[in-house]
Amino acid sequence: MSRDLFADTLASRGGPTRSKWTIAGSFLAHTAVVCAMLIVPILSATERLFIRSSLIAFTAPPPPVMPALPPPPAPAPVTPAPANVNVNAAPAFPPDQPITEDAVPASAPAGPVLPGLIGMPGGTSPTSLIASQSGTSLTNPPPVTPAEPFRIGGDIKPPARIFYQPPVYPTIAQTARVEGIVVLEATIDESGIIRDLRVMRSIPLLDRAAIDAVSKWRYTPTRLNGAPVAVIMTVHVTFSLR
Repeated sequence: MSRDLFADTLASRGGPTRSKWTIAGSFLAHTAVVCAMLIVPILSATERLFIRSSLIAFTAPPPPVMPALPPPPAPAPVTPAPANVNVNAAPAFPPDQPITEDAVPASAPAGPVLPGLIGMPGGTSPTSLIASQSGTSLTNPPPVTPAEPFRIGGDIKPPARIFYQPPVYPTIAQTARVEGIVVLEATIDESGIIRDLRVMRSIPLLDRAAIDAVSKWRYTPTRLNGAPVAVIMTVHVTFSLR
């Protein structure tokens, strides 16, 4: 056997060179084939799903079949009960006497009778009946109107204050250095309680504090000819920083 039989086995031989455009075209072709193998089954399955969904959505269900109702039963015949007529009974009126309406008695009252006043002629009210028997006329008393409050002055003296609540100086007024006198017009009722307050001279930051304090004051009742009356008086509330 010759020694040089396998001498060229391990020797490297240069193969044929390929162009880069050939390699790129082969890569693109393989990529296209793989994409086609993956995308075509997905698209076909999706198309079948859309078609089936549309068929299910637009297929109307068959109308329900109502069973036939049985005809209503025929009404049972009604047989009238035989009338129990006594042929031997006497008639209510003689055959030769006509039926007439009852006449109104001459002593019946001429006017209408009011409900609840049965037995009084002509619907006379109890007040009129009592007035006619006693000879006097009864009239309803006039409505009582509350007396207007009197203003302090002349014979009406100002009431004495029996309870005093000092006003609370507002913090915002103290900060702004606001002071002065708030004049209020107070209506005091017969028991000495203040029922109404009206600001006559205003200091905006102090009005509310003055009203809150004066509304809690109490006075002795004012009397006119021995009777308690309501009065109107002026109240001065002074706010001072000193």
